[in-house]
Amino acid sequence: MIDLLKKRKLRKQLKEYLHAARHARHMREDVAAPKDIEALKEAEAVVLEIRRTGEGDVAKAVERLSAAADKVYPSSNNSGMRENVEVIIVALAAAMAIRAFFFQPFKIPTGSMQPTLNGITTEAQAGVGISDRQPLKFVKWLLTGESYKEIRAQVPGSVNPQVYVDRDKLVVEIAGIPHKIPSYMRDQLKLKPRYSKGDVICSAQVIAGDHILVNKMKYNFMHPERGDISVFDTKNIEHDQVRADTFYIKRMVGLSGEKIQIRNGRIVADGEIVSEPPMFEKIATDPAYHGGHGNAGMLFGPTASIQLADDEYLMCGDNTAPNMSLDGRFFGGVRREDFQGPAFFVYWPFRDHWGIVR
Repeated sequence: MIDLLKKRKLRKQLKEYLHAARHARHMREDVAAPKDIEALKEAEAVVLEIRRTGEGDVAKAVERLSAAADKVYPSSNNSGMRENVEVIIVALAAAMAIRAFFFQPFKIPTGSMQPTLNGITTEAQAGVGISDRQPLKFVKWLLTGESYKEIRAQVPGSVNPQVYVDRDKLVVEIAGIPHKIPSYMRDQLKLKPRYSKGDVICSAQVIAGDHILVNKMKYNFMHPERGDISVFDTKNIEHDQVRADTFYIKRMVGLSGEKIQIRNGRIVADGEIVSEPPMFEKIATDPAYHGGHGNAGMLFGPTASIQLADDEYLMCGDNTAPNMSLDGRFFGGVRREDFQGPAFFVYWPFRDHWGIVR
């Protein structure tokens, strides 16, 4: 009876050794030396035969198997770290697959969709507050997207009153030295005639733009709908101010085949005022939206129109105040093939826009 129990225990131990060896071989078969893989297979065969027959030098066979497995999959003092790295790699691969086929994150870069969705905004603040110092600084940013930013004078001297624009920066010259101010801090820029070195030129509490998730699957099964807030590729848009290697997010105001006009701040499709979904009525009447859709570009006057092709949709920002939204009023329709999908969720920061996109 005792011998039987010993044999069962031995068979179980040998099974575990074989399982570990096979795992090492399967994990490293594509990168280990062929001779080492072959040596491991031979060692496995010896242990398997001993387990089957119960005859042979167990200690020697297990030692040989262990040595062969170590050559294929060397042990390391950092094995725990290696396993963690493998887990991270698998997680990243899964995240990339989800992004490629299902959901894509997107950051609102500008104010063209305000107040529905926010780009980077600022609030006046002079000097660092308690919550702008660590560790509260990181917690504040993580939850609200807020961070304090200030631009200081690099040199003493007089200010050139002529401020010019360089891409997404405002350039202020002090004693002939350019100082670049992010354009989103424009409202907080109050220049003085002269600065000493180290003086604050501009300061603000900067609030990160809304970060959204885009449903990349929906338009594979359903037609785009009026009112959708959608992300689209600009590669086929011909306009000297639109980069061909970026993505825009706007609201769908015109459907394929329609003739679109703007009259008194309202979208008109084929001669009929658009009032559905209800968001169009809100844009036209809520003061926060600056009087509805503005006439500009190809829709400069109430009689101007854009005729959409059968595979085109007209996209406009919710904030069409002057110089706030470069959209379909200026570059026309967007092809169906260029849409990434509709925005459906604001996942960060955790402010009033967090949740389902309306």
